Amino acid sequence: MLDSLGLTDLEQRVYADLLGGHAATVRELTARTGEESSKIQSAVATLHAHGLVGLDGDRISLAPPDLAIDSLLLGRMRQLQEARRGVRAWIQSQQSAEPSASGVEAVVGASAVGQVFDQVLRGAQEEVLGFDRPPYLGGYHDNPTEIELLERGVRFRIVYDRRTLERPTAAQRIGACVAAGEQARVAADVPAKLAVADGRVGLLSFPGPGELPAEPWAFVVRGPAWVEVLVALFGEVWDRATPLRLAPGATEIENLDRWNVPTPTDRQMLSLLMSGLPDKAVASQLGMSLRTVQRRLRHLMDVTGAATRMQLGWFVARNDWL
Repeated sequence: MLDSLGLTDLEQRVYADLLGGHAATVRELTARTGEESSKIQSAVATLHAHGLVGLDGDRISLAPPDLAIDSLLLGRMRQLQEARRGVRAWIQSQQSAEPSASGVEAVVGASAVGQVFDQVLRGAQEEVLGFDRPPYLGGYHDNPTEIELLERGVRFRIVYDRRTLERPTAAQRIGACVAAGEQARVAADVPAKLAVADGRVGLLSFPGPGELPAEPWAFVVRGPAWVEVLVALFGEVWDRATPLRLAPGATEIENLDRWNVPTPTDRQMLSLLMSGLPDKAVASQLGMSLRTVQRRLRHLMDVTGAATRMQLGWFVARNDWL
């Protein structure tokens, strides 16, 4: 019971014997425990040092247990706090100023993962590869760092999970990035959140365990041997994903009625439909009525000679509309 406080098995046995109210001398304790006298003397000395017993000649007196145990606990807590500070100081002294050139580091917590994610992005000079998927603990929001880097000429290729497109304003937010130069695609089930900068450093992030929202965690990966694995994973998902064409579309609904196809809004609508979103969700993302989306889709089928949506999809792919 008291081993967590630093007492050995023999010291605990001696203390338990004293708690039982037995007469207490080293000779009597030696007789009752069957241990060597020298070991009993050592155990009693330790208990006395911890303030659990008092010594009066050869008699051993028991200190008030509740007060003595509380005092021992507080002393142990102070030792642990000092050890904690010492270990932290030692770790900091051993770590180099620069991050490790190669290896994997674990990061836990939304704040820490978000900070490292931003650092990975800002370290990019040429290209960022990424996966984007729910959950979003802080809510789904814009990524101003990406816009800033796109304006500086950094290329972005991002694969979005289809569930992301079901969130309000998702098409508008992604469309702003696409308009700024992002290449975007969508897949049915993106495995994790990912950011790889220039093939040098990567961040692979996972949601917390369980069904309830929990703190996310991530791996920070550095060095060619490690990052190549993430780049290969990205390539597999990217090749199977559907292109997203979500640059700003027509500003007037009337433009949807003209026979000049495909219009920018057509591309938006077809891109969302081919990602697997139902008509109602597409209408919501584009700020249209369900009837308008279905009417325009029927119109595109007439123009292309498609009898079914599958045939329309084949025509779209063959003619590189997306």
